[in-house]
Amino acid sequence: MGMSLVLYSVYNVIKYRRFLDRLDHYFDQASIFDIGFIEALAPLVPFEEFVIGIFLVLNIFKRKVLIASIPLFGFFTLFLLDVNQISCAFIYAIFCVTAIILLKKDKYDLYADRNSADSFRMIQ
Repeated sequence: MGMSLVLYSVYNVIKYRRFLDRLDHYFDQASIFDIGFIEALAPLVPFEEFVIGIFLVLNIFKRKVLIASIPLFGFFTLFLLDVNQISCAFIYAIFCVTAIILLKKDKYDLYADRNSADSFRMIQ
């Protein structure tokens, strides 16, 4: 998942003008998500995907990245459904479901960061 996000984001950065043209086309078609704030942040999507992908590939902050990516990919899915881009929405839905599965599969302890700090203090 991380590698596919990195590759797709690098492709979008290389073809950034084409990506921006697609965004303009999408926002012309948007009915529910035709919000200026969202349109202003949309050009940052490839860079967000790159950071998420790199963190997943390097296994850095994996739990936090997965938690942050679930609503982000969910939003991308809904936005793309709003602009009738079903195939792209399906891909982001797969990313969202994959992030949920990875988060559940590893059975992360919600208090793991706090517990490790408490354990360290007890050892001292």
